[in-house]
Amino acid sequence: MRLILLLLLFLPSWSPNIRAQSVQSVSPEAAVYFADALAAEGRADWPTAQRNYLGAIQSAPNWVEAMVNLGVVYNRQGKADEAIRAFKRAVQIRPNFVAAHLNLGVTYFKAGRYEQATTSLRRVAAFEPANIQAQELMALSLIALERFQEAVEQLETLYTKKQRDPPILQALGQSYLRLKIYDKAVRRLEELVSLAPESAQAHLLLGEALDNSSEPERALHEFRRAIALDPNLPEAHYALGYALRRKGELDEAANNFERELEINSGMLLAMYHLGKIDLDRGRTDRAAVVLGKLVETAPDFRPGLEAFAQVLLKKREAAHAVRILERASKLDPNWPDVHFLLGRAYMMVGRQTDAHREFAAAKRISENERQRLEEKVSGPKSKRPTHP
Repeated sequence: MRLILLLLLFLPSWSPNIRAQSVQSVSPEAAVYFADALAAEGRADWPTAQRNYLGAIQSAPNWVEAMVNLGVVYNRQGKADEAIRAFKRAVQIRPNFVAAHLNLGVTYFKAGRYEQATTSLRRVAAFEPANIQAQELMALSLIALERFQEAVEQLETLYTKKQRDPPILQALGQSYLRLKIYDKAVRRLEELVSLAPESAQAHLLLGEALDNSSEPERALHEFRRAIALDPNLPEAHYALGYALRRKGELDEAANNFERELEINSGMLLAMYHLGKIDLDRGRTDRAAVVLGKLVETAPDFRPGLEAFAQVLLKKREAAHAVRILERASKLDPNWPDVHFLLGRAYMMVGRQTDAHREFAAAKRISENERQRLEEKVSGPKSKRPTHP
């Protein structure tokens, strides 16, 4: 079933601020500016702090502590680009200054510049291998980049260091879900639920892992628990509806898909499965409304196009179905069902030659797929001559 990836922003709300360590080496004027900037920070007067740090740097152009603090103050004001310039200037002057690299990594991460964040955070790890914050941010940056195997390796290293707090466990569970390593996802998410039993998100993720581990009853229990804790949790009603639909409990499944759409009207998969239930039950008009909205919302969603075309064929609106299925065929030319349905639609509008072409394409693609699966199981057939 679908996978949920909610990037965990478990950064501390602060950034490291550096106290003056070498005031003796700067001019008295620079030292006064620095002290006044620290005092302004203490009362959250960020513009005054910024002005004084700039004064300190003007008096002492290579004072990296002042540059890092200036970057922190820029971040407090939402000025990410200015903060990045300050931190980068600090590392140019002192390449081994960990606080500058760490703040630069934090700023890149918050700005969504994850590749650059990993570069800065790797430098922190090189200088301070035990820096937990850098390792956590590195893992989250890798998750954001969808480099889940690397993220898992980083997170498991943290786990072995007794860093077993809920954010680490949740990130591990989500990464294992994306890697489709469901047994490990279950283990980590069970531990998460034991530490955070009132977390609806934790129960939802555990339900997903269990569902993919062929434990549907336990998955249903976790989905229901998530909804009990937070009835408006996005994707929870969809997850429960999907599991119920597979089980054949269509009324409750449809109710949950409808509830999901009340919470998130643009949830494409909820629309799709609700429309399919109506289609399977012969509620053609209702299916046409739901799937028509789906196609309007997501004109390139091939399963939605295919389902809507099935409705149109049932309603004998073959010309409309042809247009929908031709679009679906362009989106996914190797999907046999689309070719078969398009062949039916062509037959209904009297285009027999086109219909036979589509039926032949559906047959050819299906046979190729069957052969591919057989070779995957038994290995490719030898092309070596059997006779001399």
